[in-house]
Amino acid sequence: MLKFLRKNSYISIGLMLFALFFGAGNLIFPAFLGQNAGQNLSVAMIGFIIMGVGLPLLGVLVMGYSGAQDLLELSSRAGKIFGVVFTTLLYLTIGPFFAIPRTGTTTYELGLSSFVPSEHATIVQAIFLAVFMGLTLWLAINPNKLVDRIGTIITPVLLLSMIVLIIASLVNPMGSYQEPTETYATNSLAFTSGLMEGYNTMDALASLVFGIIVINSVKLYGAKTKEEISKNTLKSAVIAALLLALVYIFISNIGATSVSVLGFQKTGAGVLTGATTFYFGNVGKILLFVIVFLACLTTSVGLVTACSTYFVRLYSKINYKTYAIILTVFSFAIGNYGLAAIIQGAVPVLVLLYPLTMVLIILGFLNNFFGGKKVVYATTALVTGAFSLYSTVTSTLKISISSVDNFLVKVLPIQGDFAWINFAVIGFVVGILLTFVKKEEKK
Repeated sequence: MLKFLRKNSYISIGLMLFALFFGAGNLIFPAFLGQNAGQNLSVAMIGFIIMGVGLPLLGVLVMGYSGAQDLLELSSRAGKIFGVVFTTLLYLTIGPFFAIPRTGTTTYELGLSSFVPSEHATIVQAIFLAVFMGLTLWLAINPNKLVDRIGTIITPVLLLSMIVLIIASLVNPMGSYQEPTETYATNSLAFTSGLMEGYNTMDALASLVFGIIVINSVKLYGAKTKEEISKNTLKSAVIAALLLALVYIFISNIGATSVSVLGFQKTGAGVLTGATTFYFGNVGKILLFVIVFLACLTTSVGLVTACSTYFVRLYSKINYKTYAIILTVFSFAIGNYGLAAIIQGAVPVLVLLYPLTMVLIILGFLNNFFGGKKVVYATTALVTGAFSLYSTVTSTLKISISSVDNFLVKVLPIQGDFAWINFAVIGFVVGILLTFVKKEEKK
């Protein structure tokens, strides 16, 4: 099996990419969606897969299609200052400030905390985080071995562990699909809610970063020409996307069939804990721990690798290994604040970064359409960023500027979490018009 994976390198790289994306949140979201969607599950999952699988797939592919060396080069098309600020903030967000420490704390709280008496929770969590970050550092310290360690060893074990749970749920379902909850009551509501759940996985943020890991891995396995790199990147990304979609479908099915036994749970964590206990008793808790541990470890390794590589480029006087050590130690310290604090702290930053990330993905694919003009990148990023900053400040400080909000409600065709699309379109149109103005001035 290992020999086959190494021979067909794009399969190993695809398995690695799947594992990098697949963290504990990717287990929790579809399980929770399944419970609430019930009989409208199929429609809800279409929306979820579009946002939770389709967008990350595009994020990986755009790095190869755009011809950019990395995210810094792509974002710098809107201006050098914007490129450095945006890219650094994104790497810190998906790195040591939030995402890396979250992988360790999520593993502890979802997979291990049930075995630990509450009076010993703090010290046990600290010990576990030290071991978890130590393993992360060991696996990330030599990025050239990332595909072999994750793609050909860890990912198959992770998939096998999940297959055990999935087969049990298919052979002996806990119950039948129930009536959907209010937010999934109709097909249109179910589709929209599915879109939002997929949107909330935030995998699109990481896709621009993981795309570079995939491209570098493809080159490492012998791809040299742009055509070879694009072809193998596409193959690897499609494999990862298909695996993500299949796992999401089966996990959501577990959630949808669990209501009659478990009742409605507050989060997907309760669904998974209840399901594994139902099928395997106390052994189920161990199985869940293995699944969550491997899922979060691979994501943590990928993020440390990507962040260390970026900071070497930004400031090369510090080497890769030193950055990796600094990142894991800092992540260990942040992780001890606990999962709830990390999630709460990340929300404002994600509100700011996600629309800008989406804009860069779209512009990367449209690059040839507008000739890669800097003004188009700049105006689109500027207008979108201004709205994102406004949304971040008002939502974080819980303030409302009624005159502005009333104007936006009356004028904008798209409301809610996707309101940034209006401003992205405005910025793009302005950029295109400015390119025509410059052409006329030259004439």
